[in-house]
Amino acid sequence: MRQLATRSPVLGTVVELRLDGTPAATSLAEAAAWERFESLEQVFSTYSADSELSRWRAGEVLDCSAELSTVLTAAEHWHRVSGGAFHPLTRALTRRWQRAEAEGRLPSTEELAALREPLPYVIGEAGAVRTGDCAELDLNAIAKGYIVDCAARDALAVPGMTAVVVNAGGDLRHLGDGSVSVGIEDPAKPFDNLPARWRVQVSNAALATSGSARRGFRVGEHWLGHVLDPRTGWPVAHTASISVLANDALSADALATVLGVLAPTEALEFAAAAAIGCLLVTADGAVRASPAWPGQVS
Repeated sequence: MRQLATRSPVLGTVVELRLDGTPAATSLAEAAAWERFESLEQVFSTYSADSELSRWRAGEVLDCSAELSTVLTAAEHWHRVSGGAFHPLTRALTRRWQRAEAEGRLPSTEELAALREPLPYVIGEAGAVRTGDCAELDLNAIAKGYIVDCAARDALAVPGMTAVVVNAGGDLRHLGDGSVSVGIEDPAKPFDNLPARWRVQVSNAALATSGSARRGFRVGEHWLGHVLDPRTGWPVAHTASISVLANDALSADALATVLGVLAPTEALEFAAAAAIGCLLVTADGAVRASPAWPGQVS
């Protein structure tokens, strides 16, 4: 039996479940998935002052739970291996671009440089150790993927389940038998309700897509994407869309950010070295893929 379920808002987006198993199992698996979403929202929410992340950022919590420690460790890892292309501390830069929208004037390179900050914690034997001001640390770029992973695992663990698909606003994870065909829209035509331009089969893996077509900053006559390069402070202008196929949704989330920030050639080299499948659409519409990308490219 296949059971489909949708709930909104969860993590600020629509979450869809596809559950394959016996009738009794799918009902229990749905309950297990929603329970995991709810419990981990209490860990990672940046909107609730009572969440574990909010209290850790404020210095009220010193010892992290296993869940928070896992994501903080992953954020530090991707920040380090990407040379700073991934950074969980960009809120000051985002606010500066929001102000630029209101003023209708681009910020200077010097202003943006002054807003760049080092990672305010390190990972030690006992977990994350604060080394600076963590008040504006934001794990949204990878926490959603981690929560999707956990919900999918919990659902599949129910006896009688054979396959699970969890899709949270484009962060998708498949576990179990078979595969799921996932469509990827053309970033040049995001509002035309057209059929997916590309399709890729996802089996016991995760897919994440990041792009600048739907969100960004309007500064005077300039339209700039919402993806900021933490190394410069400027919105990324060279890549329109990046889709990443990885073993888990946390990694796919992080890699979509990293590869979207890196210049296209550098991004493809990074993906090839890591044996990661990625489909990249440049700002001028060129379509390029890493050797590990299994879908059609045209």
